[in-house]
Amino acid sequence: MKLAEREINRWMFFTIAGIFLVLIFGAMNWRENRVINKIIVKGNETIPDDIILNLAGVKIGEKFTLVNLSELRRKVESHKFIKQANVYTNLPDVLLIEVEERKPIAMVIFQGKIYYVDYDGYVIPYDDVKRIFSVPLLNLDYKPVNVFADSAGALRKQYELVKLAIEKDVYNLISEVKFKNGEFIIFAGDSAVVVFLGEGNLDKKFLALKKFWAQEVQGKASPVYVDLRYEGKIYAKFKSKN
Repeated sequence: MKLAEREINRWMFFTIAGIFLVLIFGAMNWRENRVINKIIVKGNETIPDDIILNLAGVKIGEKFTLVNLSELRRKVESHKFIKQANVYTNLPDVLLIEVEERKPIAMVIFQGKIYYVDYDGYVIPYDDVKRIFSVPLLNLDYKPVNVFADSAGALRKQYELVKLAIEKDVYNLISEVKFKNGEFIIFAGDSAVVVFLGEGNLDKKFLALKKFWAQEVQGKASPVYVDLRYEGKIYAKFKSKN
């Protein structure tokens, strides 16, 4: 190779290398100085954006390099109604906080205070959500704790009954649940019809109740009570017609 060609190649190599170095240092400098210009909160229907942002403790204008995404996620998840949070950065300047809220399936009233129970058995005080949910009332004479720490057992049994009602598609019938002397009583429909479930074979009893309600009650007069305590039988009393 001629001397002139070697000099040209060397010059091109150093030029390209220099360009790459400039780009690398420029990218590093851009990354180091990149700031948050927009924060988006998604997935929340109950907890307002401002509460989530306050928990996160991050502000517009803050450098991305100063934000610990894992710590931010833990802060957001500290709210009792937030089941899970994920935090992302979107180029060039957006911070995205995506949350999954808990789904209340029942409520307890104890000493004048409302507590919700979510599908996972987690207990959330009303004061953490400031919202009334249309969910069945569980009867309890003690302050509710998370279901799987419920040593007394009454909360857990009623919670499991409500979950079974969801599975058997009769959840929307139930307005209240009682567990007394080892037997279940529920109040069903708009008229709060008393339904004696007793104990055992609850899945079959729910299926029987669903069929009975569709055939004998829906769009007709509500019964005074329905008794499903006896295997394979349904007893019901209707109001006498005047």
